[in-house]
Amino acid sequence: MNLYHYTDVNAVKSILERKKLWLTDVRFLNDAEEMSEGFKIIIRYLEYQVKKFPDRHEQFYGAVEYIKGSILLREGYGLDRRPVFVSSFSQSKDLLSQWRAYGAYAIEFDAELLPFPLSKCLYDDDEKSDEAAYGSLDCALTMAQSMQENDGQLDEKGYEAFSTIIGLAATMKHASFSEECEYRIVLGHDIDPDVEDALDISFRSRGNLLVPYVEVSIPVESIKSIMVGPMRDQDLAYASMKAFVNKVNAASFDQEIFSLHDIDIVKSSIPYRAP
Repeated sequence: MNLYHYTDVNAVKSILERKKLWLTDVRFLNDAEEMSEGFKIIIRYLEYQVKKFPDRHEQFYGAVEYIKGSILLREGYGLDRRPVFVSSFSQSKDLLSQWRAYGAYAIEFDAELLPFPLSKCLYDDDEKSDEAAYGSLDCALTMAQSMQENDGQLDEKGYEAFSTIIGLAATMKHASFSEECEYRIVLGHDIDPDVEDALDISFRSRGNLLVPYVEVSIPVESIKSIMVGPMRDQDLAYASMKAFVNKVNAASFDQEIFSLHDIDIVKSSIPYRAP
């Protein structure tokens, strides 16, 4: 499967030179409602389960309250304690809305060569409800069992179940974004900061904000092509990107590390319209 990472020229330069991807804290993405879509669906379903089956499990209500407190009020092990970091890819090649939203370049990846699991985003309401029904209920029951066996506290299995709910929420997006056909690398939600080392978080400036992100290494073989999007002076951008890839390729060859010779440089077929 081929996936496309739409971004700007600075990111392309960094990825090729350093062989690393940046995963951004989900709270700082372009979509202001990021994660809230999934949280609302999951909590609505679990509250329905509490009302319909009040005697399902002695600790089930407590587990649901824990989930609600953590992901809505950001208490305990919510997003402040376990920030979720994502990197986004699209199945859609040369998509105008992606160029407008994310930048003038798209890096094509071979998904099978990326060293991290990819989660497919869900847009259809029925599909999101089904995933909430099967995934969140099973996790909540596991958490309830964990709390019953540990005097109201979660053990490792309980925390794993909670992290699965957070990961599930990270894949649910509003239907209006469906044309993106997005896949994601999702990290951080499954790390317990009390018992293991957290991700090494860096910060970059954006306007008046410092945006948290983490870096992950990728094999250069996973990069198949770089597309130059619709822009003024596209031919010049194409020529400079081709020259840059050749330079990085030569430097890698001199260091006897690897070669970038198989990365194609291509142009978007969408015509540029000056504003």
